[in-house]
Amino acid sequence: MNAVANRLADPDRIAAIAGREDNRDPIYDTVMWAPATLSNGWPGVATFFAELAARDTETTSWWAAVAHEHLARAGSALDGVPHRGMYAGPAAVLSAAQTAAGAAGHYGGLRSKLAEWLADTVLTRLEHERQRADGDGVDWFSYDLINGLAGSGRLLLDAAQDSGETGPRVRRALDGTLRHLVRLARPITVHGHRVPGWWVPAASQPTERDRGDYPDGDFNLGLAHGVPGPLAVLAHAVRIGYEVDGQRDAIAEMVEWLRGWRLFDDAGPYWPCRVSFAEETADHRMTTSEFTRTAWCYGAPGVAVALHAAGTALGEPEWIDEAVSALRAALERDESSWAIDGPTICHGYGGLLAICTDIGRSTGDAALLRGTARLVRSVLDTADDARPFVFPHLMRYPRAQQSPGRVCRSVDVAGLLEGAAGVAAALVPFSGEAGRRKGGPLWHRCLGLS
Repeated sequence: MNAVANRLADPDRIAAIAGREDNRDPIYDTVMWAPATLSNGWPGVATFFAELAARDTETTSWWAAVAHEHLARAGSALDGVPHRGMYAGPAAVLSAAQTAAGAAGHYGGLRSKLAEWLADTVLTRLEHERQRADGDGVDWFSYDLINGLAGSGRLLLDAAQDSGETGPRVRRALDGTLRHLVRLARPITVHGHRVPGWWVPAASQPTERDRGDYPDGDFNLGLAHGVPGPLAVLAHAVRIGYEVDGQRDAIAEMVEWLRGWRLFDDAGPYWPCRVSFAEETADHRMTTSEFTRTAWCYGAPGVAVALHAAGTALGEPEWIDEAVSALRAALERDESSWAIDGPTICHGYGGLLAICTDIGRSTGDAALLRGTARLVRSVLDTADDARPFVFPHLMRYPRAQQSPGRVCRSVDVAGLLEGAAGVAAALVPFSGEAGRRKGGPLWHRCLGLS
């Protein structure tokens, strides 16, 4: 962890390395540096250093100063960057500043300004959503955790609890977001079938390949881009006392839909990543799927996060037990079936480690706690001192996306979701600084874990 911190400390150095012309995503052919994002930019690195500042009281001022340098660079890179949920643009800077405030209570003026900006942006988006007809479906910007209103809503929840960030527009935007997410749980009629309101039609699919794969649209089960994200946010809102009409019913509807898509193998329950319109409306549900992962972004771990949050919020121990059972089953399967790559958060060992850490410590489940020790070893085994950030990010080539087989490109990423900062942050609870602050990791809210 300290080795990663040392190599990420200089914001100019990481920009030069991650922004190399040959350091490219094999799917979209883009350079793996986006300075104003949590995923692979300065806000994600600032979040890691803010977490260190909160944990290590002996060197808080040094960590906080480094976090400040990255925040300042992120702010200077905002021009022209579009808003995307909590992960890009001013929202990403707000997220990092909120984490830094949790460590040292700073950035009151910046947080207030960005919270107002976020509220205005969300209110504009909500007006767009209100103009949709009930059968039009949604796109990822409408609801998901990474790009959409679930992520924005999670930031607004924190803003509404902070006297320096909240105000009438923040509260109005939060209230509207919760109502919008509740509305998603209401069935809509599509092609003569009653289906969940989070249906994404073909025209709103994010890529041309997706439009071909899902000509009648799909239903996403991933925490990153599917209904578990809104479910986790709605549940967290209930836990801290923010509710709108129908919120608890919406939570129950989403949970029951996810429970209805449980598949089983010899180890236990798991979930497909996505289901097509035809699969959702078929007379008989599939009994097995190879299109799954055991990661934060997709698969049983992310669904378990949402079920655990919902069960905790509504006092439903059965949902909590199902979340724990799904994680236990995931850990029992051979790793060759996990379809995860490398150490990073999104689809690597780091994300699974963060989930097992959070739910294991919350429930005290011995199997999950043992699993965290195993996952720490798996993460550390990927360390490569010859790499500029120690931990590389592995990305599958397009034809390997739906296959357990590993055909990957190794790239250098500095940020939280896809980079070394996130890997190191996942290791913080197991470092010498782990016990110096009560409560879970501040940055886990970026993953829907809190």
